[in-house]
Amino acid sequence: MELDPETVQQLVQSLDRTLVASGFGRLDGGSTEVYRIDLVGSDRGPLVLKIYPDEPEWGPSKEILVAGWLKGLTPPVPKWLRVDESRTVLPLRFSLLTLLPGRSLRHWMAEPDIDHAYRQMGELLRRIHTVPMPAYGYVRGHGIDTPRSANADYMTAAFEDVFRRFRDLGGDADLGRRLQHLANGSLDLLAESDGPVLCHDDFHQGNVLGSRDGAGGLQLSGLIDFGNARAADKLFDLAKALFCSSHEDPRSYRPILEGYGRVDHPDIDRALWLYTLFHRISMWCWLTKLGADATAEDGPSGLVRDLREMAGQGCGAS
Repeated sequence: MELDPETVQQLVQSLDRTLVASGFGRLDGGSTEVYRIDLVGSDRGPLVLKIYPDEPEWGPSKEILVAGWLKGLTPPVPKWLRVDESRTVLPLRFSLLTLLPGRSLRHWMAEPDIDHAYRQMGELLRRIHTVPMPAYGYVRGHGIDTPRSANADYMTAAFEDVFRRFRDLGGDADLGRRLQHLANGSLDLLAESDGPVLCHDDFHQGNVLGSRDGAGGLQLSGLIDFGNARAADKLFDLAKALFCSSHEDPRSYRPILEGYGRVDHPDIDRALWLYTLFHRISMWCWLTKLGADATAEDGPSGLVRDLREMAGQGCGAS
């Protein structure tokens, strides 16, 4: 979207008529447009402008809901100050929220102490998982959509759906059958859940912020982007975090797992394998539906390679 100073001034004055914008610029990362807006003579600090696409229609209300559940988290989450769905100032819906300090951990990955930040990521994910949820299911603006009382019921249906989508989108039929056979042989693990917890479901270096403290140490400074959140088993989210974060930086896997700490589960390796299988197939379906280059090593092709490796190794193989 093309923004100009006059429009930005209208945006900030929709929050407070006394505010004056001094400048703005787009922030890196994310699948939606996000901008920093600096203010003149205000003790508020800079604002964040987040612009939402038309779909899903419940996107803004979901983020506000999840941010409320995480109020008081350390490091903090943004505070939503205003949501405007009128399309009068902009042709799309937008939110104004607080700007958290720091930059995404993608900026810090070349630093020698990045492992310390990765351990903090594991600790942060564990804290997120202390937020209990009343049922299993995907979160929308009103709360949990189609809540399920048992993890086995929820994830069995989710596996059936993701394998169907894999077939419908043209995935290798033989590979799909082999993987579904392996998954069906391990569905007993789904009954081992401790109960539904809040899951970020997009926890990686791009959505975790970091900055240097007074002593020069790299510390986490914020958590952003709650558009994927759901209520699920904690290992569902841990597996997704390890999968996505190690894709960005293979060095992150071990320190995130160490930071997360001990997990009381009879077969943690098989459980993480099973959930990682789900996430890899889901990612393949998402990228394929978006029209990503099927031959790209950093896209569907690389995921198919990983899925073939999983099919060859079998459930729980390292």
